[in-house]
Amino acid sequence: MARWAAVDKEDVHLATIRIYQSTMSSSGRSPRIFLFLPPDPNDPTPRAANLPQFPPDAAYIPAGEGAGGVQVDRYELDMVNEAVENQLVVAERPKDPGPPPPGTATAHPYNPRARTTILTGRVKHECNLRPLFNDSYRRQMRERSRAYNTPRRQIRMIEEAGVSGGRGGINRLSSGVNTGSFADMIKSKQKPAKGAFERMARMPRNQLLDLLFQLFREQPRWSIKPLRERTQQPEVYLKEILNEIAILNRSGEYNGTWELSEIFAREGVSDP
Repeated sequence: MARWAAVDKEDVHLATIRIYQSTMSSSGRSPRIFLFLPPDPNDPTPRAANLPQFPPDAAYIPAGEGAGGVQVDRYELDMVNEAVENQLVVAERPKDPGPPPPGTATAHPYNPRARTTILTGRVKHECNLRPLFNDSYRRQMRERSRAYNTPRRQIRMIEEAGVSGGRGGINRLSSGVNTGSFADMIKSKQKPAKGAFERMARMPRNQLLDLLFQLFREQPRWSIKPLRERTQQPEVYLKEILNEIAILNRSGEYNGTWELSEIFAREGVSDP
């Protein structure tokens, strides 16, 4: 249907259907139905005499990119439902400007986006199309498989690869001599590795508690970043210990800072 939708002409031969009443389809139903599309006019392969003949102006539509380059021109039509009910085919057309309302001399302004829905037909049969596995289809599938499996990068001689200086350029590169004059004179600053704090070694729990109490004596509130820099501990481990002795302010003026819980503050660990 997508290929037929690309046709923008009238009275064009789109396809030919052949019905064989005395032959069973692959699904065990009778009759057997085939659909033939116009062949590629540039294909030099002679067409069999028993196949339908198309006029020169028949609508040959090449398959799109989704078909992978395979040009299928023969299908077998399987009748799935011979008595479809309550299925309609509708279309839209520009809405004609209506007559002016009673008592007025002018009609409503024309709206080019207005559309009228029209009934164009009723669906009576539901069918499926599947490509006919003939010699042409198998040959195209083999060619497509060969094209997909061919590596894009292949081994080439140095002279053909476009390397400056040919083999001499490769020798200079292997010996450490750069073909670019000052390409490596200025080295970019390396960024610190992500998660560097997580690779720090954990100190014993009692030592970390002593260090945290000492820091809370210096100031009553800390954010996690300076605490991590002062203790040099992994953030997950540091928060685990902080949850035992401190609370995190989640709102207000000190949002995001840690301070000792009330029980430790009363014992004089921090300044009043």
